[in-house]
Amino acid sequence: MTLKEPGRIGTIYEHVAINEFLKKGFLVFKNVMQQGPADIVVVSPEGEIELLDVKKRSVRKRDGLAIYRCLTTAQKKLNIKLYYVDDQHPGHYHPPKGIK
Repeated sequence: MTLKEPGRIGTIYEHVAINEFLKKGFLVFKNVMQQGPADIVVVSPEGEIELLDVKKRSVRKRDGLAIYRCLTTAQKKLNIKLYYVDDQHPGHYHPPKGIK
């Protein structure tokens, strides 16, 4: 096993997202299935519930532009949102304009 295996990287960034939401006062619940459609469920202090699939924000080598992921059919049906995390930017639902 290496530190750069996709499973390890995914777990690291899931925990980054979890910590971001906890610091904002959210309740956070983690999926226990290895291949589930959502990674975490967050409940805002106001009671709003979101199901999130956490992704490490990636960029293309050729032009430095963000790579956008697509929701699966099951994720769309469950109203799951993609939540992007990386080392240089706070977590976000869609890469903000101007970030390469």
